[in-house]
Amino acid sequence: MGNMFDVISLILAVLASVFAIAGTLSLFRFPDCYTRLQASSLASSTAPFTIFLLSLVNAADVASAFRILLLMLFFLVSSPTSTHIISRYAWFSGITPWTKPGKLL
Repeated sequence: MGNMFDVISLILAVLASVFAIAGTLSLFRFPDCYTRLQASSLASSTAPFTIFLLSLVNAADVASAFRILLLMLFFLVSSPTSTHIISRYAWFSGITPWTKPGKLL
C-alpha cells in the first residue's frame, strides 16, 4: 500500500514540475502581457494545486488534510481574482492586447 502512495506522489511531483516549467516558459514565449498573464496564472494555480494534492495524499491525519483542503480553497479563489485585478489594471492603463499585423482588435 505504501508503494502505491509513493507512485502517486512521484506522478504528482512530476506533474507539478511540468506545470511550473510550462508557466515559466510561457513568460518568454507569448507576445503581450495578457497572454503571459493567462499562462503564468494557469501555471501558478495548477502547480501549487498539484503540490497540495501531493500533500493531501501524504497527510498524516484528518486535521492536516483539512488544513490542506482549506489552502486549496484559498488558492482556488485568490489566484483567479488576482489575475483578474492585474489584467483589469493593465487594460485601464491603456495596454492593448497583441493582434496579428493587419487585424483589428
